[in-house]
Amino acid sequence: MSEELTQEMLDELYGHIIVLHKPVFSFTECLTTYSKEDMIAIATDLRYKVRRSKTKTVIAEDFFKELSLKSQHQLSFQSKETIQLLKELMNGPKEINFIPFSRKNPGLFDLLYSRWVFLFYYEDTYTLVLPNETKEMLQSFIDNPDFKEENKRKNLLHEYVEAFMNLYGAFETDFFLKVWNQHNKQYPLELNELLFELIGLAWFNERLRFTDSLEYIFDNYAMDENEVPFFISSSSNHDYYQPTKADINYFANHEFDERTAQYKKMSRFFAKKLNSEKLVAVMDMIMVYIKLDLATQGLVEELDRQFGIVFDGMKDVEEFSYLYSNLNNHSRIWSNKGHTPKELTKHHNNTLTSIPNNVIPFTNKNTGKQEPIQVKKIGRNEPCPCGSGKKYKHCHGK
Repeated sequence: MSEELTQEMLDELYGHIIVLHKPVFSFTECLTTYSKEDMIAIATDLRYKVRRSKTKTVIAEDFFKELSLKSQHQLSFQSKETIQLLKELMNGPKEINFIPFSRKNPGLFDLLYSRWVFLFYYEDTYTLVLPNETKEMLQSFIDNPDFKEENKRKNLLHEYVEAFMNLYGAFETDFFLKVWNQHNKQYPLELNELLFELIGLAWFNERLRFTDSLEYIFDNYAMDENEVPFFISSSSNHDYYQPTKADINYFANHEFDERTAQYKKMSRFFAKKLNSEKLVAVMDMIMVYIKLDLATQGLVEELDRQFGIVFDGMKDVEEFSYLYSNLNNHSRIWSNKGHTPKELTKHHNNTLTSIPNNVIPFTNKNTGKQEPIQVKKIGRNEPCPCGSGKKYKHCHGK
């Protein structure tokens, strides 16, 4: 987990994901620590068929049969770190410091949610338990070469999906398939095969969603399905930026490109004003504004409102403006289909295509030349850049 768990979040976990009970070690014992109603609700969430009229023991047996049928397929989508955790638990229960451990093992919550693993809290101690029956089931396939290869391929597919969502926000399924097959000739896919794989992956990845037509894939955290057609139609007329394998590897794990000289210069500027924790939050906010192509005036207001950032005179303002313009022009923007404004400007200079409208003018310190530009305002239906998850009109656009 990337953030500290709040007490409200912990209260939600206790009694649902975290079992308030002395550790037990058979699957039936683990699951029947819940009430019958909770057992049925858990099975319903997982789309497992259980006989509601039966005893808790019989419901647990039905549950485990469903788990056994689906486990190999579902676990093939898990990360290699999560698979390694399962292997460690095959050696016996593990006492953990829950919050730090969950940060280092984000896949833990999938294991707990699906009840492959149970987390007990008893006498101020958190204990992870892999039930004996589950352990025996895993031993039948977890080290099988075919399972390892399938898990490797699906992890790679997951990396591509994450990278594409960070680079483009929403994109054509055909474009994704084209890049995948160009990069991964050892794992060629037809369109139907790709969709089958991605629909399975979407079960574990709440960001990943499709339009009803399956024509587009989009980041569910940033937009809803109804917003996708407008987003696509209002994006650049250029082709998508063609990612390299190095791009995929980087953007699978980074929402923004923090490697550029422009990013580092802006970070150094704010490092003089903020502690390290706030610095990360401020840089993330700046990059969200840039990636979503939002107006800088809203950014300045949010920096003041959320972080109390006040610029020290006109010289400070001018330096920020220069750094922001330069960072914007060298950052990958969703409405540019992943291109930086500078890349599209260069393309414009070599062709007759239209100039991008999100290159921000700034006075070049070396040449004194100022470049022309327009900047879009925040759309009323766009996600609010404050990160609340609400549309701008329902949040800071009121």
